[in-house]
Amino acid sequence: MPKTPPGFKRLNADIPEDLFKEFAKRCIEEGVSKKDFLVQLLEKELSKDSKK
Repeated sequence: MPKTPPGFKRLNADIPEDLFKEFAKRCIEEGVSKKDFLVQLLEKELSKDSKK
């Protein structure tokens, strides 16, 4: 059985440590999981691009 549910894709990336620390800090401050934070960020950025 695959780890990723049907209809989803895995995101794997090497991120500089300082950016990852900032990312983790914001997740904690906003009280959201890293996954939820990334989904919100991508949705916001991609919807902004589609409006142009």
